[in-house]
Formats: sequence, structure tokens, C-alpha cells
Amino acid sequence: MGKAKKMLACCLVMALISGCWDNRELNDQAIQLAAGLDWTEDQTYIVSNQFARNPEAGQSDMKSQTGFYTEIAEGKTPMAALAAMQSKVTRIINRGQRRSLVIGDKLARRGFKDILDFILRNAESPMRVDLFIVKKGDASDLLKSSTPFGGQSLREYYKLHQANYGAVDVTFTDMIRMMNELSHSGNFMPAMEKVSKKGSEKIDDPKQAVYRFAGSAVLDNDAKLLGYLNLEETNNSLWIVNWPHRHLITVTTPDGTGTITIQLRGTKSKWKMKKNDIKNMQLNMSANITLVENTSNLDLLNTENLDAIKKELEQEIERQMKLLIRKFQHDLHIDAIGVGEYLYRNHPQHWRTVMDEWQNTFPAIDFSCSVRLKFTRFGLTGASGYLKKEEVKDPL
Repeated sequence: MGKAKKMLACCLVMALISGCWDNRELNDQAIQLAAGLDWTEDQTYIVSNQFARNPEAGQSDMKSQTGFYTEIAEGKTPMAALAAMQSKVTRIINRGQRRSLVIGDKLARRGFKDILDFILRNAESPMRVDLFIVKKGDASDLLKSSTPFGGQSLREYYKLHQANYGAVDVTFTDMIRMMNELSHSGNFMPAMEKVSKKGSEKIDDPKQAVYRFAGSAVLDNDAKLLGYLNLEETNNSLWIVNWPHRHLITVTTPDGTGTITIQLRGTKSKWKMKKNDIKNMQLNMSANITLVENTSNLDLLNTENLDAIKKELEQEIERQMKLLIRKFQHDLHIDAIGVGEYLYRNHPQHWRTVMDEWQNTFPAIDFSCSVRLKFTRFGLTGASGYLKKEEVKDPL
């Protein structure tokens, strides 16, 4: 009988503590899906918020089915802009569900470190946020755009980043960590750009997405935009910093009869200081490769052809990496590829001698690169399936 009373008491307690104890009803809240920030020529902030909404029952037109709407407000400071935003929204803004933070190009070039401080001080702000830059555009325009899949557009762009960039909901926290731990290093994060309306990419249908993944934006430690990396440079940078991502490379075959496209898997990279000299660094890279396309006349079941292609790929990757490192050294003037972090963690004595002059030391370093690839899969056929037997070329 004692056990029965205890069970009954537990059930009563659980009944009392179950349910939602939020003092704000869901119908009284505006669920914020994403936030955008821009800088104007009048030295003011433009804040744009994307809110979730439910279509009215019985309506079937596209406009009523849109799962979001965007509101815009302006202010001299971020807080003033947010206050203006709340004055336009009939419900209390709930920022706990925000998944994306969008920064316009003008604000990024000015620097948005003050915005990061404001977000970190706001108790409602989630830390797992997808942070990205709008290349040569405004965040407010992106938040107002739609995608072919409907629903919340920023959720679709979030998935787009995931497909191209890997884990995207840690970009905000990763940036904060880098700014706190390594004051001499930069960072790079996803960038979006508006699709050109010329030629085959013309978009007249409002259902179509007008923004695409454009690579990455490079920022200094003060969250100020220094420049952009294209898709190839972004993939190579992600490889250098060991960030999981989708990476395709296409090269022309040595005989010039076509191209080979491979996908990299299990990419790894590691910095190494040569001869105990901080101004001589080597980047060692490795990956498993899968053949995804062969438009040449080569039979890749032949080991000689396979070795020749692998050598061509390794040389091409080494060339790309040297160009990328040179861009960070002499065009962007920032170390965003982990060289300083490697020295800080593995050679602290050497690091202390250069840390105060790292901005001047980094461009003067002599870099070398070594790439080792291993074919793991190349399909069930060696030559292209459409070739006749007599068209297949002999081994190189």
C-alpha cells in the first residue's frame, strides 16, 4: 500500500509540473526565424527580421501560403533599430528560434564587432547560429527573397550552406572563439550573392531563388570584411583548416582528350615547420578520391593511366594551394588558414617571438605544399561508357 501511495504522489507531482510555464502565450509571440543587419550612407543601421506565419485556412494563392514575412526598421544604434522594429510588430518578438544572422556587404566592410557584442549580451540570443555575408548586397533584400520550395527562405538557404559548407550552425560560435583565442588571426565564413538575371540565369518567376552560395567572406579579428574567396578557394581553405565539406576537382587529362572530375573524401591537412625555422612552413595534405566523371579516351582500369591522372591531380592541387596562400599573404594580408594557431599550439616559444609582429611576419613566410592522393573508387568501367573499343587510347 505504501508503494501505491508513493506512485500516486509522483503522478500528481508530474501532472503539476508538466506543460508550458511561459508567461507569454504562443499567439502573442512573433517567432523570429532570421535577422539581417545593414549599414546606410546616413550612418544608420537597418535591421530586418524574418518572422514565421501560418496561412489563413481556405486560401490557396502563393502569397497566402508563404511561411514568413519580413519587417524592416532603422535606427542610429542596433538597440534603437530593434526598438523601432518592436513598434512595428504587433506581437512580442521571440528570438529564441533564430537560426540565421545575415550581414550586408556595407556593414561587413565597416566592421560589425559591436553587433557581436550586442548579440552576446542579449540573453534571448541563441549561440548556434548560421552567420553569413551578402556579397555586394543587402541583408534586407535576401530576407525578403523566396525559394522554389516555398516555406521559410532562410531555412532553405541554411540547407544550401549545409550542402556546400558542412556544419553551418557553428559559424557564429567559431568566429567568437577565434576572436577571443587568437587575436592575430582572421576568419572566413559563408557568403551569398544575388544571381545574375542575364542569359540562362534570368529569373522572372518570383517562386525562384535569387541568391546562391558564392564562396566565403574573409574577416579580420575585428569582424571587418577584407575580401571574398570564390568556390574553388573556399573549398581549398576548408581543406586546409580540416573543415568537413563537399569538394570536387576537375582537371584536363595529360593527353588532352577530355577531363577527369573527382570528389575528395577524408581530407586531411597539417602544417609543419621546416628546419626549425618559423619562416619556412610546409603544408602536408592527403585525401581519398572517387572518380565521378571521365570525358577522356583513357581507360582508368589501367594502372599507368591511373597513376598519371593522380600525378596530374596532385600537381594541380599544389598549384591551387600555393596561389591561395599567396592571396592570403599579399592580397588579404591576414592569416585565416591556421598557421598562427599551429605555431601557438605546437611551437609556443617560436610563437612568442613573432606574435606581436605576426601581420608583418606572415607575408614573409616561404610556404611549400605536398599533396598525397589515393584512388578508392572509380566505378565499374575504365573508359567512358559511350566510347567504342577502338576509340579507347593506349596507356600513357
